[in-house]
Amino acid sequence: MTDRTPSPDRRGMLDRRSLLRAGGGLLVAASLSGCGFFDTEPEGAGAATGAKGKEAPALKKLADAGKLPKVADRLPAAPLKVTPLEKSGAYGGTWHSAMITQEDVMWLHYSMGYEPLVAWGPTWQGMTKTELLPNVCEKYEVKQGGAEFVFTLRKGLKWSDGRPVTTDDFAFAYHDYNVDPDLHPDGVYDLWMSKSGKNAKFEVVDDHTVRYVYEEPKPGFLEEMAGTSGIVMLLPAHYIKQFHPKHGKTADALAKKAGLSSWTDYLPLRADCWANHQLPTLNAWLSKNELGKGSSLVAERNPYYWKVDPDGSQLPYIDKVVVENIQDVEVEVLKVTNGDLDMQLTHFGTIRNKPVISRNRKKGAYRLIEVKSALANMMIIGFNQTHSDPRKRKLFANKDFRIGLSYAIDRKKIIDTIYGGQGIPWQCGPAEGDELYNKQLGSQFTEYSVDRAAEYLDKAGFTRRNGDGIRLTKDGDTVAFTVLVVSDQPDQVDACDLIRGDWAKVGVKANIQRLAETLYWERVEAGESEAATWQGGSFDLRTGAGGNHYYLPTNPRGSSRFGGKWAEWYTSEGKSGEEPPARVREQLELNDKLRGTFDADEALGLARKILAITQEEFYYIGISTPPSEYGIVRNNMFNVPEEFSAAVAHQAPGPSNPATYFFSGKA
Repeated sequence: MTDRTPSPDRRGMLDRRSLLRAGGGLLVAASLSGCGFFDTEPEGAGAATGAKGKEAPALKKLADAGKLPKVADRLPAAPLKVTPLEKSGAYGGTWHSAMITQEDVMWLHYSMGYEPLVAWGPTWQGMTKTELLPNVCEKYEVKQGGAEFVFTLRKGLKWSDGRPVTTDDFAFAYHDYNVDPDLHPDGVYDLWMSKSGKNAKFEVVDDHTVRYVYEEPKPGFLEEMAGTSGIVMLLPAHYIKQFHPKHGKTADALAKKAGLSSWTDYLPLRADCWANHQLPTLNAWLSKNELGKGSSLVAERNPYYWKVDPDGSQLPYIDKVVVENIQDVEVEVLKVTNGDLDMQLTHFGTIRNKPVISRNRKKGAYRLIEVKSALANMMIIGFNQTHSDPRKRKLFANKDFRIGLSYAIDRKKIIDTIYGGQGIPWQCGPAEGDELYNKQLGSQFTEYSVDRAAEYLDKAGFTRRNGDGIRLTKDGDTVAFTVLVVSDQPDQVDACDLIRGDWAKVGVKANIQRLAETLYWERVEAGESEAATWQGGSFDLRTGAGGNHYYLPTNPRGSSRFGGKWAEWYTSEGKSGEEPPARVREQLELNDKLRGTFDADEALGLARKILAITQEEFYYIGISTPPSEYGIVRNNMFNVPEEFSAAVAHQAPGPSNPATYFFSGKA
């Protein structure tokens, strides 16, 4: 039996915006016999710390009747033993939660479907410090300095339909899904390729061992596996092959029958357990209905789930999960305060909602849990230094101009007025608690000083003013620009109104233009923005080649607020875009070296060098560190951490082992 005992630290993760990435339809309610909507009383609740048997009572009845194999035959030879956070639980109950529209499908993955081959430990300490633990695999090895990854499967591991997990499942996922050229006409994801552009070599070593071999070390391979929901390492080949023409002669016919033009459209849908409830999975709970057909998703326990508690009792403890599809956050807040939701982390946990959520704790019989934001900044303002108008480009590229504007902002007023007094003045830089925390980078130019603002604006060459008191450039243009802000980000809209007044006091005119997000990105990505706001993210050490776009121009979309043409030059290897200045090129060269460095300490050192240049270049004006968000847990639900981290990669609550959550008594 493999032992995986969580750290006693009650930590985990979550990122609200990342839960809105995926599309798809929404989920259906199914009828659940013997369980009312508010029924959370577990079977044998009074015996939460006593003998409870080796499996859920309902499964034991089926096994005793010969309708299901005995639990010992359903478990692998070495099931993964998970020590619950607080205590061993009791079987039974229904976990009620919610998702905000069909786009919130990632909540299903994080809460019920976090079963990667290698998983993060429950305590988030940063990308390079957090434990990477065997999960679906029994063990893993890293060889050749990070160029070879070997995974040993659990003997006797079974899919949810009882069929064995085999090396064929890995081979299909790799050859016929991840690197299939028909499925990826625009190119294979770079995780699967060596620097030469050749796909990694996949090999079956024996009946229980597979390996992936690259031409050079592949930093981020394990981290992406543990922290990126889109990384598929294995698929149930016995089921999914029918949808691929290499294995199933009727693959195109099945696609057309489903109303799609080709198997390339249909296979990804059939490989998604939330869109296809017939797909065998390794999840603790199995969806009983499909996306797009109703108001809720209902999931029931997997009889072949391969994890046990310290007593050897099969997990999960909770029988069912019901995730209701609701249309807006206001409805979610109402459901929280009414006590309709048992454990919920997403969307509602803002400063604006906290008074009503806190006030209704007794009525709703829940407690608040902390969700530490992974954002670096609540609002950043980028000035387009590659703007097509040479006069505007000259203005925005003037660092003294940007420093002057930064000193002019009364950040404390914004923090007190909009963020409830939570947060400190901060630029776009990793905040305290981040492994790349840099106080000097984050705090520079954040003092509110009209005098210092005027000093730097004068130093920038804007000493003359027109009749309205607006400063003039040496070319005679007014120092004026338009700031684009997404209209459905009310905190940023309100902050912009305050900032506009601050800048007017020092002779700079800012027009604030509110746009729908789609139009915002059309303008920004086209390089048409003069200035634009967003939230500031953390530095991405390992995963995603363009993830560091807040700190250097690596991603033409993400960097388009301050240097889109530089990023285009970088990603096209100089074929298009615009070559950046020497110091920025040095950053990009360091980034290339970082992406090829497997050693974690070396990677941290390179990242710090990149951030030192970020500090010099001062791409973004930032406002404030983010306040913590929060989630709720019903008082009769146990083994749920009191604190989560919102690190995007950590995918809360998945690494906290939701299969060990349980109900006991009345809330």
